[in-house]
Amino acid sequence: MTRLTAFFFRTIAACLGLGVSVCPLFALAAGGQQSEIDLWSMLLKPKYFQARPITSGKSIIEMRIPLRAEDAGVVPVSIDARIPQTPERYIKEIFVFVDKNPKPLAGHFFLTPELGQADLALRLRINEFTTVHVVAELNNGELYMDEGYTRASGGCSEPPPFLKLKEARGRIGEMKFRATHSDKTDTALAQLIISHPNITGLQLDQRTRAFIPAEYVTKVVINFNGSPILTAETDISLSEDPSFRFFFRPKHGGTIEAHMTDSKGREVTHTFTVGGA
Repeated sequence: MTRLTAFFFRTIAACLGLGVSVCPLFALAAGGQQSEIDLWSMLLKPKYFQARPITSGKSIIEMRIPLRAEDAGVVPVSIDARIPQTPERYIKEIFVFVDKNPKPLAGHFFLTPELGQADLALRLRINEFTTVHVVAELNNGELYMDEGYTRASGGCSEPPPFLKLKEARGRIGEMKFRATHSDKTDTALAQLIISHPNITGLQLDQRTRAFIPAEYVTKVVINFNGSPILTAETDISLSEDPSFRFFFRPKHGGTIEAHMTDSKGREVTHTFTVGGA
């Protein structure tokens, strides 16, 4: 392995928070005209799940992502759960990985049985053609995974127009929430949209040609009547104005409280009144 190749793989490992000891693994794939590196198997799975078994397929969770995205900065992803959320058996965590993004872990979601259904929808920035992995962990520790491929590029580095960015910064922390009750179940479909430019740190200021400092949503906590129903830990891979679509059980109605924290230390909380089912 050449010095340049070794430097390249050490850089990847550093970006992913891994030690340089992983570099010999890459040497096996780097020699000659070998196929490109499987980032999921060689880096991401060992880092986040070690040797734990993961069942692939759509028996527990299914992900949908467009093969070709119209806008690499706003790529819709939907995650459908194949089991209901019950106290006895439920999806407690969901991980979303964009394998080739600068920071692959786009979101880590903590769920509760109070959702009723562990479906999620969000919008991602995609930096280059990549596989996207979604892993669900059940309350008994079992892991299930689905994956999809999308042809999109430039989503993390496309610079926002100056005037649009100035306007977006003026709206940071504003939120919109709506809930639609189901006629067939005791759940409601909800959507929370948070105003935030979600700057990745990889975008150039078109006037100064310098990189715009990163500022993005890092955590969202959603409570219903004082109890947490969904918590999201997020990074630069979320699109501008992060949107989360999810289910919850409105029961007799009450109050949704959404709390946002971003990388600059801003904290904003909004409350919304919800009618009963």
